[in-house]
Parts: sequence; C-alpha cells; structure tokens
Amino acid sequence: MSSQPQSVPGDPSKKARRRPGILRWWDRTSEKLRRLIKPLLKPLYRRFQIRSVIAWFVPGWGEVTKSKGGLALVGNLRGDSTDSPLIGVVADFGSGKPEAFDVSRLVERQGAHAVVTAGDNIYFQTGYQALVGDLYGHYLEAGAFFPATGNHDYSEGRGIALFDKYFDFLQGHRWYQVTLGPVEFFILDSHQALHHPDVFKAQYDWLEKAVSESTARWKAVVVHHPPHSARSRSQKEFRFPYDQWGVHLVLSGHDHTMQHLEFDGVHYVVDGAGGGSLHKFEEILEGTTFRLQGVYGAFFLQPDGDTLHCRFISVDDEVVHSFDIPRHTSVATTSAPTG
Repeated sequence: MSSQPQSVPGDPSKKARRRPGILRWWDRTSEKLRRLIKPLLKPLYRRFQIRSVIAWFVPGWGEVTKSKGGLALVGNLRGDSTDSPLIGVVADFGSGKPEAFDVSRLVERQGAHAVVTAGDNIYFQTGYQALVGDLYGHYLEAGAFFPATGNHDYSEGRGIALFDKYFDFLQGHRWYQVTLGPVEFFILDSHQALHHPDVFKAQYDWLEKAVSESTARWKAVVVHHPPHSARSRSQKEFRFPYDQWGVHLVLSGHDHTMQHLEFDGVHYVVDGAGGGSLHKFEEILEGTTFRLQGVYGAFFLQPDGDTLHCRFISVDDEVVHSFDIPRHTSVATTSAPTG
C-alpha cells in the first residue's frame, strides 16, 4: 500500500484517433441495413467459436490473476482548476458501438473535468485504445481518467494483462483510491475479489482502513458488481457497512440500466448505460428512488460547498434524475420522475 498519494502523469500516446473508414460507414448506416447485416455475421462468430479457439493459444486469456492493490493517487482535472469539479462516471461502455461514442461526446459537452469508470471498459478483442482511448483519450492525455475493472476486462482480448499494460499509471494495482478535488474515490476490483477469497478479504480490510483514514469531504466507493440492482444481479457480497464507514455513494455498473437506490442513508447508483447493449428490469426493489431502462447516458457528480450534486443525464442532454447529498449526511433531496 502506498503511504503517500502519487500524482498521475498524462499520456499523450493515448489520444483519440480517427475512427477507421469501415466503422464510420457503419455509424452512418440505417438501422434497417444493420438488421440485415448482423444475422450474417453472428453465425460466423458462433460457428468458429473464435474466443474459445484463441483461448488455447493465448496465455492468460480469461484467467482471473491476482494483483497488487492499495495505490493512493491524486488525480488531475482537465481544464481550469476548480474546487467544484464536474466528474463523469461511465460504465459498460467498451462496445465500440456508436452509442458508446455518443456517451463520450455527452461527457465532453457537459464539461467534465475527470472521468471515473465502473468497469467493463472493453467487450471485444479490439483493444483498449480503440474502445477506451478513442473515446476518452483527452482525459487519458490529461491524467484525468480512472478505471475500475469489470468481468469483461478479464475475459476479453488477452485478458486482464492488457488492462494492466494500458493503464500503466496504476502500476499493476487493480484496487486503489484517487482524490479528485474534495471527492475521494475508492475503486475495487470486484471480479478478482469474487474469485479469490483472500483477495476479497484484502480489499475489504483495505477499504475499511482507507475510508476511515480519509479526510475527504465526500467519499465514493466504485465496485463493478452492484450490491443492489433491479435486474436480479445484486451482488450481496459487496453490501459492506458503508454507512458506518462514512461512505456517501456506491457506484456500480454490470447492469446496463440507470438506477438510484438508498439504504441506511447510503446512495447506490447503477450506471451501466455507457454504450453496451441495454438491459431490462426484472423486479422492483425496496429502496429504489429512480430507475430507467432503454436510455444511454452517464452519471455526473459535482461538489459545491456543503452539497454534492448528483445527476443522470441522457445522451440527449436531458437530466433524467438528480439528487443532492448534504455534507456530513447521506440523506438526499431527490427530484425528477422515476421511470
């Protein structure tokens, strides 16, 4: 564990590139034409079982390897320095689909000073530069992009080794903390924890200690698998005593919807509408303040004095839900209709 927070160097090599011509053509095609083409491609993929075949020849494919954790960082803010940075949170975006680019453009339009992800940064073998850098390269260049791992970061491409290589500023740490203005994020590696009981305990112990020692005004935990979700994918293992630890927000992905739930004064946000195929709800959970399916977008939070402003914004720039968290408490004032 790092004793002193480290600064984050920017990386100009990860700047956004121009999308290849074939992808730009695909972006412009009509939905009717796409529906005709997609059935022709799927049988080829299934017939040759590409991922299974390659797995025999690529060491580490899908392997849930153990890693270091506990790195402490002080993140950069893109643009003018401010005490009230706007922080964008995206998850489940690594599809390469036009909708993923729509969400990245939304984050740019809103003027986010930094981006935090809740995992599943890639879904295909295309690689991190194509699925992350080409969307959020400006933030990577500025040292203002902070990813969590998701299950697909382990299972796609050459596995988690590519995550470690691409996000080299993490120095191989897959759970870590980063301070962005008056907000501190504690980013877990839930997929690794679920596969290795000793790593689960190590992350739990680290999180409890790191949060208790934090002097940040606002504390947010990022964990890919949601402790509470209305799609029957709640990961109860991560229902930690956040209220006792002084955590304000728990940010997750995995379910490709927008949700806001509240339990024991802690706000649970599921923000999985970043660009992957969208999901539908399967149940209504007690504690639900807001839920929305079938819409792409991102979650934004912004500290302002003694208030943390939080909002979901769709790719159409519509604020579909917002709530405020006063300092020293996790009781929010909510607004906007549920869906």
